[in-house]
Amino acid sequence: MAATRHKPGSLIGSLLGLIGFSAIAGILVSATLTPALAVASSTANSGLDLFESLPSYAQINQQAERNRIYGVRDGQPVEIAQFYAQDRQVLQWGDVPSNAVHALISGEDRRYYSHGGVDAPSVVRAGMSQLGFGSDSGASTLTMQLVRMQIAIDACLSDDEESQAVCDAQYTESYQRKLAEMRLAIGLEQQYTKNEIVLAYLNIANFGGNIYGIESGAQRLFGKPASDLTVAESAALIATVQNPSIRRLDNAENWPRNQERRDFIINRMADDGYITAEERDEALATPVDESFVNIQAPNNGCITGYDSARFFCDYVQRVLQIDTVEGGNHILGATPEDNARALAQGGYSIYTSIDLDLNDAVQATVDQYVPNDETRWESGAAVTQLEVGTGRILAMVQNKDYDNRTEHAPTGTAVNFNADYAHGRSTGFQPGSGFKIFTLAQWIIDGNSVNERLDATRQEWPTGAFRAECTGLVSEEWNPQNNEGNEYSRMTPTEIMVNSVNTGIATMASQLDLCDIHDTASRMGAYPANGSEWEIFAPAVIGSGSTVTPMGMASAFATIANGGVACAPIAIDRIVARDGTEVAPPGQDCDQALTPEVASVMQSVLEEVTQRNPLNNPRGAAPVISKTGTTNNVEQTWVNGASPTVATSVWVGNIIGPNRNLQDRWNVRSSVFTAAMAEAMNRYPGGQFLAPDEDTLRGDASELPDVSGLSVADAQATLEGAGYTVQVADAIEGLQAEGVVEYTAPGAGSLVSSQTPIIIYPSNGGLGADAEQDPGATEDPAAAAWPDLVGQAIADARAAVGSAGFDPELIQITWQDHGEPNLCTVLAQNPEPGAPGGPDDPISVVVGTDAGGGDPGC
Repeated sequence: MAATRHKPGSLIGSLLGLIGFSAIAGILVSATLTPALAVASSTANSGLDLFESLPSYAQINQQAERNRIYGVRDGQPVEIAQFYAQDRQVLQWGDVPSNAVHALISGEDRRYYSHGGVDAPSVVRAGMSQLGFGSDSGASTLTMQLVRMQIAIDACLSDDEESQAVCDAQYTESYQRKLAEMRLAIGLEQQYTKNEIVLAYLNIANFGGNIYGIESGAQRLFGKPASDLTVAESAALIATVQNPSIRRLDNAENWPRNQERRDFIINRMADDGYITAEERDEALATPVDESFVNIQAPNNGCITGYDSARFFCDYVQRVLQIDTVEGGNHILGATPEDNARALAQGGYSIYTSIDLDLNDAVQATVDQYVPNDETRWESGAAVTQLEVGTGRILAMVQNKDYDNRTEHAPTGTAVNFNADYAHGRSTGFQPGSGFKIFTLAQWIIDGNSVNERLDATRQEWPTGAFRAECTGLVSEEWNPQNNEGNEYSRMTPTEIMVNSVNTGIATMASQLDLCDIHDTASRMGAYPANGSEWEIFAPAVIGSGSTVTPMGMASAFATIANGGVACAPIAIDRIVARDGTEVAPPGQDCDQALTPEVASVMQSVLEEVTQRNPLNNPRGAAPVISKTGTTNNVEQTWVNGASPTVATSVWVGNIIGPNRNLQDRWNVRSSVFTAAMAEAMNRYPGGQFLAPDEDTLRGDASELPDVSGLSVADAQATLEGAGYTVQVADAIEGLQAEGVVEYTAPGAGSLVSSQTPIIIYPSNGGLGADAEQDPGATEDPAAAAWPDLVGQAIADARAAVGSAGFDPELIQITWQDHGEPNLCTVLAQNPEPGAPGGPDDPISVVVGTDAGGGDPGC
């Protein structure tokens, strides 16, 4: 090559630079023979600050590798995803193909095994080429290149500005940088064997984009392990490392440049005796084209992971990024920055709780009932299943495909509907009636009975009727309504939960502190999806407040099923570092949220809910507790429940904006729940719930004394003396003498708390003439039990009386002004439900009217 012409000034500057460079380089070259003297001399005489800051030797640093996430199938770990900052799989020396080693030596540093890290002839040639004399030639030995790659790669993994500047300048040339590389290369050669340096080079080298190391290069660019690389393939990969930007094999435009450099390396391999002439000719005859390469898509991240577990994979990654362990440190480092660097460095094996067989089965169910490409109605669906007693996440699926790209099809999303905003970017969904379980819990905690009868009639609650000590809330007026406009009268909390009666929950909540209800929800594992505080106001008790997640609701039901012990969800069982050491994941976090006695009564009530709502009953060998939830306009629907071993939360709802509802598909939630719950119970069988604690079941309620036959004054005094609030209704047609108590509501023997108002119904004596009843009538062999008529329309009550074996014509009706919503509805009865009676016995009922005490024409 002809010498390049220089201006006089630039030539003089280049000569002076070359002289300085050559002088220091000479000292460094001599360091391969007398390292201590040369290093001391260079430090004393060079005048370069460079040597004051550099170590006297370099280390082969641990390089970034892939992190691997594992699920469980048949009790054995199965890889479900990989994620990494650099796509690298580190090889050991015995796994490195000789073809790659020989290609590297011949192509990059033919005198590698004879120099001590700096090659003097190469330094001279490089200096002359800088002045324009001779051909372009670099001074970098293979060891110097390793130093350069390692510094650059380490800098690119760091997040500080100084390191990023080094990263950005990794391909810039300067005397200072070259001298630094020489100094470090000498130190490296003094610390490691030649083979160790070659191995490090092949594991560190970049083969284009995010592909690092010969093993990942072989797999990504040729679809095979490095051990199977041919001569041509090995040379093509080594041809890349000198300048990946123009020779990388995953870009067809680079193939001619790669082949030119590859063929140069192949010829040198033959000249150096590493391959035969026949091997050389065969390799050279193979063009670098589409049939030569076998490009494989990157498998980085959850989007390329195990199909049904991709959202779970995303959840695990977020746990690794933001969760902390005992003491407040992050999982892989004390600070968020340390943690991020450790994840980027990689090499971790993360063993998780996900049951892939169960997850697959639940995913198939969701796909069947809530397909993500449905055009008739658009909705989301999600299912979380937790192991009762541990909190381990066994299943986490949803109806959308995981896709975290900026642009994706409508069938995909990066939002994890199961998790909160911090762990999945979901803002959650209103829980509807599913939130009623927390009012039930607080009702029992406060010592109330689930068997006492409460006023569940619709009423307008005035300002200040509800209290919230933590906020100083003065509640606004509230007029709750029931689903489908249903009206009810007196009901037990158990019946209120079975029928999901909003008006009954309002009555219960009016006797509690709303703050206590929400605190109980938090203790049980439910929490606002956005990570903020609860929105506390009266309608929140029926699910109109803060949004929640399927994971939170599954946690709450797991708490009930676990005897009141709440265990926070766990995704990671073990973390193993690349050196085999164990890293502690977030440990099991369990607390006694409810007493076993309270939990036992909740189990009893919610098991009754399941039994009385067959759509949500999986009918397995083990018992199941459950509760549905539906928001206004049927926009969000839920079924939450648990067996003694697995808790399940199913959400199916609107994700595309207001005024879209699932009215025609509201029962999809039940189909998904029963199938998912049945699958879980088959895989995790057994278990029983606690027997309900009798004292807690009774609460502070006691059997109401029988005051029938007493005067109104005596009856009132008796009941008030027992701590009850008493109201006296208008006289009714009765068997007792005028002015004597006919019966009460609730009836004698009912479990009643002191907060429940007792209504006395005096008799007007109008039925006294019919009092001559056969005293043995109720002992008739055909005796039956009186049905529960309270809350029924009078027409339905007549039918119920007839169906129970009694004569509907003997119903004695007293009309009492109540108006809407109790018009034509039975408000009270005597005898009480379940009492025995004969076919000719009468029954007395009080029925609401708005006709001034007369028949409104029901």
